[in-house]
Amino acid sequence: MPQDSGGPPLPAPICACRPPGQLHRHLVQECEIAGKFEVYKDKSGGFRFRLKASNGEVIASSPSYKSKASALGGVESVKKNAASDVVDLTEEPAGSITGIG
Repeated sequence: MPQDSGGPPLPAPICACRPPGQLHRHLVQECEIAGKFEVYKDKSGGFRFRLKASNGEVIASSPSYKSKASALGGVESVKKNAASDVVDLTEEPAGSITGIG
């Protein structure tokens, strides 16, 4: 932990590498950033964003938005909803009949 000269230890900086509401304390240098959002203009002049993993791989991309503000709003929505539960839609509901149709 960082220390002030002669004083008590200072708290570690707060890192926001987790979704909102799940902040944790550690040295920022120890943080492995999960990825980054990039906002860019597409060929049609619209605005898009993509989420890149720390290795540079694109792991999510958006549709085209008419304004940069809308694309940034999409980024904020993804950040807000990232901690949501995963719903597996590939599972058959209980009692369903398959192979008929």
